[in-house]
Amino acid sequence: MQDCAQTLNALGPTLFERLPQAALLVDAQGHVLAANRAAQSLARGGDLPSDLLRFVPSLAMGRALGAGEEWSGEVQVGSGDGVRPFDAQLLQLGVQVPPQDSQGADGARFICLLQPSPVRGRDGERDFRSMADAAPVMIWLAGPDRWCEWVNKPWLQFTGTTLDEERGNGWTQVVHPEDLERCMGIYSTSFHARQPFVMDYRLRRHDGIYRWVLDNGVPHTSGDGRFLGYVGSCVDIHERKELEERLAERTQAMRLSDRRQGEFLALLSHELRNPLAPIANAASVLRTMEAENPTIGRLREIVERQVTRLRRLIDDLVDVTRVAQGQITLIKEPVAIDTVVRGALDGLRTKLSAAGHTLKTEFPKEPAWVDGDALRLAQAVSAIVYNASIFSRDPGEILVSVQARSGPARDQVQVRVKDRGQGISADFLPHVFELFARHDAGTAARRPGLGVGLTLARRIAMLHGGDISASSDGPGLGAEFVISLPQVASPAATTGSRQKPLVMVPEDTYRVLVIDPDPETRDVLRLQMELWGHEVQTAPTPEAGLRIARSTRPQIVLCDISHPDFEAAELLEPLRSSLVGMPVFFAALNARGRNDDDEARALEAGFDAYLVKPLRPENLGRLIHAFATRTT
Repeated sequence: MQDCAQTLNALGPTLFERLPQAALLVDAQGHVLAANRAAQSLARGGDLPSDLLRFVPSLAMGRALGAGEEWSGEVQVGSGDGVRPFDAQLLQLGVQVPPQDSQGADGARFICLLQPSPVRGRDGERDFRSMADAAPVMIWLAGPDRWCEWVNKPWLQFTGTTLDEERGNGWTQVVHPEDLERCMGIYSTSFHARQPFVMDYRLRRHDGIYRWVLDNGVPHTSGDGRFLGYVGSCVDIHERKELEERLAERTQAMRLSDRRQGEFLALLSHELRNPLAPIANAASVLRTMEAENPTIGRLREIVERQVTRLRRLIDDLVDVTRVAQGQITLIKEPVAIDTVVRGALDGLRTKLSAAGHTLKTEFPKEPAWVDGDALRLAQAVSAIVYNASIFSRDPGEILVSVQARSGPARDQVQVRVKDRGQGISADFLPHVFELFARHDAGTAARRPGLGVGLTLARRIAMLHGGDISASSDGPGLGAEFVISLPQVASPAATTGSRQKPLVMVPEDTYRVLVIDPDPETRDVLRLQMELWGHEVQTAPTPEAGLRIARSTRPQIVLCDISHPDFEAAELLEPLRSSLVGMPVFFAALNARGRNDDDEARALEAGFDAYLVKPLRPENLGRLIHAFATRTT
């Protein structure tokens, strides 16, 4: 096309008339000075009015005319109300061409080549804009220079503005000031890359209220691939945006509530362990005195049963909190699931028999294997079976079966626990695994437990890549729980039992220092170890323990590290310095349960062992045995 302009400069108006493409001569103000024969034939064909002297340039073309620059885009050409849209290319002439029909007028500076848009076709633009005006969304058009050329009637009705006010950069005046920079950044970047964009921003309504809209823009090209600008649409999403914000606030509140619940459960278990430790140790001391008084034996049995029950509840609270927070570590190895189930049932047979329940089992001929933590899986099975016993009629039958199932993705091992008891109503079934959920609130108070067993069992199954499902035909018709776990191939060689024999307390006696803030725990530990013949000193704080250690020179130091502000290294360093030259065994005691972070922190600080309170006598005996083995 530039060649056409150069040739026109050289040969004059005669060539302009003979150009095969419709062309207009235009001055710097955008006035049409002449039309060639091709343009006149368009008029005769009905695509243009007969009067070609009305030329309606766009804002972008007006700026190009004023700057003397070449330009391409869309223009309106016609007369009266009969203007038509055309794709135009504006070329600058090297010389002015005098007008043929106007004496004294300025010469033409530009030639404007026209062609009907092949995309729109005849009256396509008018049809598009009529359709856009009737659309229920706001629609806009922008030229290749990023300036707004047109918006539909719903936009104008929404904003209360006129088309002239919106053209160019005028539309930005109704965008919220806080959103404008972000909006223009996305808009400009997308135009530069000629890529679609989606953005949301607040747009001022005609009543002055800002409302959120969702703006979608896509590049617009002509039939021959020329970039014409963008076309876009805006939808009012204010209600949806408010709902999303409320949902985000609710989600944040729920996460905060979950975190606080976890912190509360951790604190509760810690506070419960502290009084439980001296009670358990006191019962152990009573065992050594019951030979002389049978009444003490009966009281000791009551205390130990209740301590065991409390310990199980506390362990469940600790475990469900740690599993929910991702703080539990599985020790996985190939295990036969029937062995796991048998072990779990052996621990429950006494309770089931006492309740009058009958336990029926079905196992496969060949063992089915899973990759898992045997202790945790047994814990999950025990929770499911124990739940079935709670909600079974007395006497009732509980069926536990192990089955290997082939699946579309991978083979599974299923542990099924079925009872004929209370059953589960349809409305409660989706909530059966929720924490603290209790079915039938009217009878829940008469049922033992806190409502955490099923939650813990399912989370353990999920940590193993499986799940637990629950089903019931309704109230009074029993229920069935199914633990599904990924099956693995049978190992070539199985390892023997990892159970260690009970460690006996060595006959030698030692000097022991107990540092614990709880006076009853100190007293019970002192009594227990004194009954074994050891020399025991106690201290309520690390500072007091340091003073005692300098004078008594202990060989074994038991120190509580449950306090969150306690730094083990601050205690061990001065203790080791004061006891240099002699072997000392340092053991950390923690009432917060088996916490991996606490254990790692204690061992890194230099403790030789990490024990969870309440401290059982057999664990205390193993600790003393470990020191005796080290020193021999």
